[in-house]
Amino acid sequence: MDTELLKTFLEVSRTRHFGRAAEALYLTQSAVSFRIRQLENQLGVNLFTRHRNNIRLTAAGERLLPYAENLMNTWMAAKKEVSNTSRHNEFTIGASASLWECVLSPWLPRLYKEQPGMQFEARIAQRQSLVKQLHERQLDLLLTTESPKMDEMSSQVVGQFNLSLFCTAPSRPKSALTYLRLEWGPDFQQHEAGLLISDDIPLLTTSSAEIVTRMLPELNGCAWLPVSWATQREGLNLVSDSVEVTRPLYAIWLQNCDKLNQLREILKTPVIL
Repeated sequence: MDTELLKTFLEVSRTRHFGRAAEALYLTQSAVSFRIRQLENQLGVNLFTRHRNNIRLTAAGERLLPYAENLMNTWMAAKKEVSNTSRHNEFTIGASASLWECVLSPWLPRLYKEQPGMQFEARIAQRQSLVKQLHERQLDLLLTTESPKMDEMSSQVVGQFNLSLFCTAPSRPKSALTYLRLEWGPDFQQHEAGLLISDDIPLLTTSSAEIVTRMLPELNGCAWLPVSWATQREGLNLVSDSVEVTRPLYAIWLQNCDKLNQLREILKTPVIL
């Protein structure tokens, strides 16, 4: 199927006029008529009824219209995706919402400053989804607190940060607060289970630090937050009997990644200062 035929069909169906369709497509009117005849011959049906100044879709044309729109939308999306893969100045970095909000956001301005000409996509998703995207080459670099589990992936520790329990009321112990779970990965849940009372059932579970921080005063809660991030925000106080847990930050990529040169340059910019 020639997509130009469908494009012409859609323009004629929109304008209901061969001349105006020709102007919109920068074609001659005879070229538009020829394309419509080609499409009709391929389908074996008439798509328009032609009367002077009165062009209407036939029943077959009405049936074709939604399919033609979907096909053209799919084709345009495919062209965009294929062209993007050939543009080596585009780089997609994935991480969880909590990592972007608390740890990685200051890194992006430094990347733009030190990598002029690059275009970045900061993708937010759960680690499992991002690992799949990395494996399917939809993602160039994954930043996570857990080491890779697949042999075809390479990794590098690019920093570490400390987590501690924070709340909005000063000098409160854990026992006086409800627990709100900010997800830091399955590995952290093992630490979490040992540090909390057995009946501390989270009133809220989220992957967003902004959401959990907003709900701390509402629920008289506490949550594990990066110390360097939380101490810079007004209204957050360290839970009086909290401890600090150190979490590593890994950069993970496919060993046969086709953007290894760009990746190495990007990782020269410190992720955590």
